[in-house]
Amino acid sequence: MAASHQNDALPGIIRITDKLLYEDTISPFIYGDFMEPLNDLLPGMWAEKIEDRSFAGTLQPGQTWPPDSRWDYPRWHSFVCGVPFREASPTSHPDFEMPTASAVLEMDPARPFCGRQSAKVTVSRGDGKPFVAGIIQEGMSVREGEKLNFEMYLRGEIAGEGTVKALLGRSYGVFFRAYAELEWKGVTGEWQKHCGQLISGVTDEEAALMIGLSGEGVFWADKVSLMPETNLCGWRPDVVEAVRALTPRIIRFGGSSLIYYQWENGIGPRERRAPFENRPWGNMEENDVGLHEFLQFCELVAAEPLICLNSNSTAIGQILDEIEYCNGPADSPYGRIRAEMGHPEPFHVRFWQIGNEQSGEAYERTMAEYAHIIRQQYPDLVLMASYPSDNILQNLSGDLDYICPHYYTPYSPEGEAGIVRLIERIRQEGRNPDLKIGLTEWNHTAGHWGWGRAWLLTLYNALNAARMFNMFHRLGDRVRIANRSNLTNSCCSGVLQTSTSGLYLTPCYHVQKAYANLSGDQALQVEAAAGETLDVSATRRSQDGEIALFAVNDRPLPRSCAIIPEGIPPGTRAVRVWTLTGPSLSAVNSFQEKERVAPTETEFHGQGGSMAYTFPPHSVTILRFEG
Repeated sequence: MAASHQNDALPGIIRITDKLLYEDTISPFIYGDFMEPLNDLLPGMWAEKIEDRSFAGTLQPGQTWPPDSRWDYPRWHSFVCGVPFREASPTSHPDFEMPTASAVLEMDPARPFCGRQSAKVTVSRGDGKPFVAGIIQEGMSVREGEKLNFEMYLRGEIAGEGTVKALLGRSYGVFFRAYAELEWKGVTGEWQKHCGQLISGVTDEEAALMIGLSGEGVFWADKVSLMPETNLCGWRPDVVEAVRALTPRIIRFGGSSLIYYQWENGIGPRERRAPFENRPWGNMEENDVGLHEFLQFCELVAAEPLICLNSNSTAIGQILDEIEYCNGPADSPYGRIRAEMGHPEPFHVRFWQIGNEQSGEAYERTMAEYAHIIRQQYPDLVLMASYPSDNILQNLSGDLDYICPHYYTPYSPEGEAGIVRLIERIRQEGRNPDLKIGLTEWNHTAGHWGWGRAWLLTLYNALNAARMFNMFHRLGDRVRIANRSNLTNSCCSGVLQTSTSGLYLTPCYHVQKAYANLSGDQALQVEAAAGETLDVSATRRSQDGEIALFAVNDRPLPRSCAIIPEGIPPGTRAVRVWTLTGPSLSAVNSFQEKERVAPTETEFHGQGGSMAYTFPPHSVTILRFEG
């Protein structure tokens, strides 16, 4: 029920009938999420502390947040300082001065370990004062006692014993305060892996990692890594915990980056993966997160993976290889690579979408060809097309299970009516009349790339999301998958916003978590007077009969209603109340105010048959009635 224009001062009546809205159960996949290589989306979830660890350089994305922020500044620069621990006391003024040693950083295309170049660092002694000189990366967050696994690939031409140091700490110019230190001798002219563990003795939000020499020489570095020991298959534990609590049940991997992305370049040992330019978005991707890591993340958070296939620049043979990597036995060619990555058991990926945001005759030919070949070899897979068209519905849907429009606009009754019309077209015109709908990307906007993106962080966005979930409840016999865009960061669209030291939950996170965890599996019919201002849906949990009413009041005034839950026997019953509201539609959480918009949970006892309730202004409310 979604309507408007009723006088908010007049009390309403909402009747939750005991009649099913449709026979099928509500799909748990309507509470899904979406992730893709896009600016800081994947890096904000990944535990690696080093940026530009392959020395490929940085690029300025086409879109950033804030809109005027720069991303293309160098992450590494040359560095000279005094030694970390000085034993002799200064005896004259010159002893207090900086050493005159020098370090020159160049990007060298000759003999890189991986990719197109490595870092070449030339160190000169200068006046002979004790020094450490090399390269440094600053601005990383470390915790006291945190165990950090360090590794890098190194070759060099170094005087003496060829000693190289890795220092974690802070530079004070004339000396370096080292929280932890590693040292290697015997560096040769051939690439070798050097590793060890740095345990910080200090908590510092702006620590630095320095790699250098205390004497003259030249060294080349590549694939530098500083990974917390607590990582979960490379992912940040705090992100995994938050997403697991969110209960998305299905996560889509793909998006605009697929236009040029070749999946084979993102498997195998990550130290052998070359960075690449993310051409649709403009940033440089480190390529630490590929297909394998995504599938491991889905396992960690108990979500089904939905893989979006590249139908722009990938041949059908590559597609079949990708399916084999995910689902083939460990003795198959690509299953063997998966097993070498530590996962001999297949991932059993069921959901595959052919193409992202594509339409037109060329796409339709490719999609139909790929779907038919995949269906012949893998009849049990769930196959999904991109945007709907007359030709796909009427002629090409025989091998498809889903059609997948995107919904990047604020919820409106007119928008819901448009999806209803698509459902009717499928029933009446579809070659496959059982075709389902997957809204594989949705949010209230995708096109605002200026300051207006901030609205994605707000209570308004949470209320809009609740109205979308209510629509999914109402249309759940056909809308079986929905993936909110995006999971993290992404110029404000992520339900999680992360920094190097932590994260916070947006108002929309709380709404999505509540709907995913408190909804029943059966949709009930709801009756309300024409013009009711609340947007409502109702579900019943078949396990125990609990009924839940989901109500969105997007008005600035409270709304009083009589609630009649027909499926609840007469007598006193406990009613559990979940509410999310805030001081205004523009209310946001932040790293400074993490719980400014946070849900409350209360309980009252009402009589079965009818009970009065007042819904706060600008709120999402879930009333749960014991069965």
